[in-house]
Amino acid sequence: MNHAEQQPASPTPPELGFWEWDFTKDSMVWDEGMHALFGMTPGTFDGASDDFLNRVHNGDRAHVASMMAVAVERGMEYEGEFRIQWVDGSIHSVLMRGIVYRESSGKAFGMGGTCQPAINEDFSGLTASMERTMFAALMESLPDCIYFKDMDSRLIAVNQAMVRWHGVSSPQTLLGKTDFDLFLDEHANQALEDEREILDTGLPLVNIEEKEMWPDGHVTYVSTSKMPLRDERGRIIGTFGLSRDITERKNAQHQLAQIAEELRHKNEALEEELAMARELQLAMLPQSFPTFFHAGREAARFYHFFQPSTAVSGDFFDVYAISPDRVGIFICDVMGHGVRASLVVATIRALVDEMASNALGPEVLMGDLNSALRRILRHNSTPLFVSGCYLVADLAAGELVYANAGHPRPMQVRAGGVLPLEGKTGPVLGLFDETTYERCVCRFEPQDTVLFFTDGLFEVENAKDEIYDYSRLLHAVESRRHLPMKELCRGVVEEVQAFATNREFSDDVCLVGMELA
Repeated sequence: MNHAEQQPASPTPPELGFWEWDFTKDSMVWDEGMHALFGMTPGTFDGASDDFLNRVHNGDRAHVASMMAVAVERGMEYEGEFRIQWVDGSIHSVLMRGIVYRESSGKAFGMGGTCQPAINEDFSGLTASMERTMFAALMESLPDCIYFKDMDSRLIAVNQAMVRWHGVSSPQTLLGKTDFDLFLDEHANQALEDEREILDTGLPLVNIEEKEMWPDGHVTYVSTSKMPLRDERGRIIGTFGLSRDITERKNAQHQLAQIAEELRHKNEALEEELAMARELQLAMLPQSFPTFFHAGREAARFYHFFQPSTAVSGDFFDVYAISPDRVGIFICDVMGHGVRASLVVATIRALVDEMASNALGPEVLMGDLNSALRRILRHNSTPLFVSGCYLVADLAAGELVYANAGHPRPMQVRAGGVLPLEGKTGPVLGLFDETTYERCVCRFEPQDTVLFFTDGLFEVENAKDEIYDYSRLLHAVESRRHLPMKELCRGVVEEVQAFATNREFSDDVCLVGMELA
């Protein structure tokens, strides 16, 4: 250091200095502002990174070197406030910022940034005694374990939390020991490997989780940050670290993982059961339709589309051969979805099978079905009801007889247009005692088609919050009335799906068609 360096370039340092550091040459370039901030005549800084670190106060030097190494290793921006010592012995605080330069491959080749006087220079007056007092307070009070180790990973200093953690009487009891003296070999070997990596690379390990296995067999977990310990010249002389107890959190995580695994197995079992329930429910639907002949030709043909919104459905339909000339069609929709609704469906199927076989009129069947459901559902804590419609087609007389319990009106498709079946709609099933239903009658002509459906087919919403309502469905059927029944039904379903958000039905859907010859 020459004589010209002994005098500050200016008694008042500038507001900002600029610097660059070339890693390949390990050299730094300072502008005049940097020289002035460090109390030097412009041009007298020799450019060595060690020369820069030597001008950092010895109480901050190791931390500055470590944090800049972290910034380089992680490609982070560096920002640090630290003390520097001028040649005349005065202490000053500066704030240094920098960014890492990287090649296209990602390799760091340099760093550059700014330096300015720190706004708060209260620390410049700290004495060695004050620093020791502050360090002692930190070591005494911080609840996390703090420890310092030499180059052989022997403990050279520990705080009171470390003493409590190991259940010893004083810090001196731990000094000179290694992890092999305190833990089982599995953890001690991993800790030694981590510390050797820090000594070899000079890079810290931040927030790593360690599983500590103790000689008595118990296990603890800590979150640890370890860094290189440097002397006043920046040379690595050991490591230091901070460990925080996370045993309770890790145990909770293990418990949650076990619970999650148990739930996964239970969900798998439930999904298997629901899949079996779905197969059983689909088996309850007609697998084939009865055949009817009148005047030497087939008198009725059937088609259906059925899609549950969940594993099992609350919709149901069936077709009954009441006599060679009479066919019954029943359709219903249980309020809600899922298992509860499917259980009610199973009950309804059993009831309707028995009632339809007795050739009851539609209005009688619906009344008896309502009474039976009231007896079953009366004590249910949550109100439950069913909409339904039962129609009997007399193929010889050309007559449709039906009763409706709060269900969407079926549509009669004729050559001249499409009409909802007329007649009074009664209350839904299972909600009121002593309910009667009106017997409704209308004529049909050869080639007419009757469509039955649940509200899942038309109460569909799109991305614009528009509803595909009954009138839209009526128009969709009207525009396709010239088509054969299967093509008509498929076209209507495709139109509703195209309207729906994500082309998905949000409710169970059932559509049944009967084409009369």
